[in-house]
Amino acid sequence: MGRMKPPHPTAWPGPRRAFLGGALAHLGAVILCLLGLVTMPPAMAEAGVLVLDGHQARHRLELYMWVAIDSTGSLNAQALASQETTLAWRPLRSGERFQVAEGSALWLRFDVQLRTAEARWELELARSGTDRISVYHQAADGSWAVQHAGDRLPVSAWASPDRYPVFSLDADQYRTVRYWVRVEHARVPFSGSWWVRDHRDLREQRIQEQFLLGAYFGMALLLVVVASANAVVFRDPSFAAYAIYISLLGLSLAASLGVGGQFLWPDSARWNQASQFCLLPLVGIAGLLFLRQVIQPRRVGRTLSGLTTLVCLVWLVVVAWDVTAPSDASLHASTALGAVTIGLGLAMTLRAWQAGDRWARWVALGVCPVLLGSLIPVLRNFNLLESDFLSQYGMVITAAIEAPVLIYALLQRSSLQHEAQVRARALTLTEPLTGLTYRHHFLQRLHESLVRSQRHGHQSALLLVHLDNHDHLQNRHGREVADRALVLAASLLRSEARDIDTAARVGDTTLAWLMEGPIRSPQALAAATGLVASGLKEHRPLPSGASLQLRIVVAMLPDASGEFGTDAKAHLDWLTQGLLALAEDPRKAILRLNF
Repeated sequence: MGRMKPPHPTAWPGPRRAFLGGALAHLGAVILCLLGLVTMPPAMAEAGVLVLDGHQARHRLELYMWVAIDSTGSLNAQALASQETTLAWRPLRSGERFQVAEGSALWLRFDVQLRTAEARWELELARSGTDRISVYHQAADGSWAVQHAGDRLPVSAWASPDRYPVFSLDADQYRTVRYWVRVEHARVPFSGSWWVRDHRDLREQRIQEQFLLGAYFGMALLLVVVASANAVVFRDPSFAAYAIYISLLGLSLAASLGVGGQFLWPDSARWNQASQFCLLPLVGIAGLLFLRQVIQPRRVGRTLSGLTTLVCLVWLVVVAWDVTAPSDASLHASTALGAVTIGLGLAMTLRAWQAGDRWARWVALGVCPVLLGSLIPVLRNFNLLESDFLSQYGMVITAAIEAPVLIYALLQRSSLQHEAQVRARALTLTEPLTGLTYRHHFLQRLHESLVRSQRHGHQSALLLVHLDNHDHLQNRHGREVADRALVLAASLLRSEARDIDTAARVGDTTLAWLMEGPIRSPQALAAATGLVASGLKEHRPLPSGASLQLRIVVAMLPDASGEFGTDAKAHLDWLTQGLLALAEDPRKAILRLNF
């Protein structure tokens, strides 16, 4: 059989040829459409109109916005409305950052159609710190309406005084309104979230925000008061440094969150614009000096301590430069010093952790979140981070974590230092081995008791307690065991004594107990009997079979004979003679002198 030749294309059946031709035609149309979308001017390819019908309380506006840069800064809304194609408009990308030079302007536009009269709609830029924002739209009668906000204006002069820039939208229904937004924002990269929101929804969110922020600022104010009080009472400069640091941190956060401009300085345009650039570096300086003060230069090291001083001095000069003659160079220098400060802070935190003290490690744990949160403004100023929820609230979240941890660490540190100071002062009054009062202080208390007893006509009791087997314990078990027995005897004495009584060590192995009156003789005798019985019990710190053999002389004061008057030393010598007499009778443990 011969090979069959394929049919000529023109010889294909009619239906297949028709199908192929239709498919090619549709493909060509799609390609032409795509090419047309790429080449058509932006004004022809813009997204749809934002329709506000009340079904949603908030709308993310980036999906409907177009953006362009006016490098001259000379155009206005009327010129743009009549000659829209003079600028290179393009859709706004979510999270996009813009570097707007001084004298230039960033323009955004969007279209809105209102289809409900039940809600009042507002435009919100969910960030603070923008230099100036102007919103234009053309009313139904053809006139132009404009609203202003931004840090170059006092908040009281804003269209809607608030933490963030907020603008009212036109209330005309079923009319598509085009809004033109002019943004001036030099030095710091601009980015932010744009929202169209129902007024009631926005107010409800503001109430929640103010409640949470009020909780933080209230806590910060309380900690400042507590730290200031501790600085005065304990004369501790660390608490003073903490109070200064927390105060500056609170003011800086108030400025960056818009709370300061809204409530603290609503009528000051200059400070509203300069506060963030001034307060944040001061927080870094105060925080670095506070860290060095708390951790102490001997732990930090001479090199790190010297670098801290140098960086703080240089940063103060740069802050003065940035406030008096702001420029891109001054901002970048201040931001770079902020990065250096974070590095120094981390180095000191590492030294604190390595120190091993519990309070120092708490300081390190408290400071670390804020040091990490401080990276946010550094990255934002270097155009590495957009303005979002993290950049707006990251610092206040880390500060809320840091504040209670740091005050706890400082109180622990102060407690240890105060305890050491109390012990040092107590050494002048108490004997270090037994913790009882010294002989000379006891004699003073005894004299005062004798005077009171004579004046009020009541009696006190004086007990002289001797550890009779001290020498035996020392010879058999060593000096350490003998001293331990003396400490146990002193502990028994303190446990039996009342708060108003006085216990003292008046000899190498002799203790004294002054029972303040009014006291009756049976009470004094019962106390002496209880001491002797307690000493005979087995005590774990002593070797097996060992006990405390106590001999006690008891006297009621003042003596009825009045021989010694108010002479405290004479009374003590009288009881000492009684101990010598008691030693002659080994079967007797308690001697009553005058009752």
